[in-house]
Amino acid sequence: MKKSSIGFVTIGQSPRTDVVPEIMKILGEHEISYVEAGALDDLSREDIERDLRPEPGDIIYVTRLRDGGEVKISKKKLLPLLEKKIRELEKKSDIIAILCSGEFPDFESIKPVIYPDKILKGIASSIGYKGRTAVLIPAKEQIDYAREKWSTYFKDLIVIPVSPYTSSLKDFEEIRERIRRENIGFVIMDCIGYTDAQRNIIRETGENIKVISTRRALAKVLSELV
Repeated sequence: MKKSSIGFVTIGQSPRTDVVPEIMKILGEHEISYVEAGALDDLSREDIERDLRPEPGDIIYVTRLRDGGEVKISKKKLLPLLEKKIRELEKKSDIIAILCSGEFPDFESIKPVIYPDKILKGIASSIGYKGRTAVLIPAKEQIDYAREKWSTYFKDLIVIPVSPYTSSLKDFEEIRERIRRENIGFVIMDCIGYTDAQRNIIRETGENIKVISTRRALAKVLSELV
C-alpha cells in the first residue's frame, strides 16, 4: 500500500518545527510522509515588512518566520504567495493542509486542501452551547475580526489576544485564571501556533472546561484522510 503524503503549507516560513512534529505525533500510527512549504519562504524579513505590511483596513494575520520570530502581514497581500505554494505542493503530496486558522477563499487545486478555519467552524456549528465562550487569538488588532467571525456561533463571547509565539507560559496561566474567574466553559484556540503545552495550561482551569485546539483538530481530520 502506497504511503500517504501530506503537504503542509504555512502562511509564514517553513519548516514549522513548532507545529508539524506535534501533528505528526498525533498521526503516529499511520504510514505518512510529508513535505513543507511556506508562503514567505523566498522573502527576507525586510522584504516581508516592506511588501506585506498591513495597510489601514487590512485583515491582519500573524505567523512565524524560520528564525522563530513573529510577523504580522496583510491577508490580501499574502493570498497570491500562498496560492503559489499550494500549486507547488500539488506535485509532491496527496493532501494539502494549510497551517493557519484564518479564513481563505477556496483555492483551486487538483489535490484536497484542508482548511483549519472550516474545521473549527464545523465543530462550533455542531455544538449547542449557550454558556460563555472565549476565543484566543494572536494579536489585539484581530479582536473585531474575531468577534465578527465567531459571534455567529456563540452569543456570550469573549475574545482574548495572546500570542503563541511571544507570550510566556505565565501569560497563559494568567488567562487560565481569568477563564476561571469569568466562568468561561468553552475555549477555542484560534491559531495553529498554539502549542499543546499552552493548551494544557488552559485545560487546567477545571474538569468542566472544553478546549478546542486548532492543530489538534487539524490532526484529527487528517487522521481520517490518510
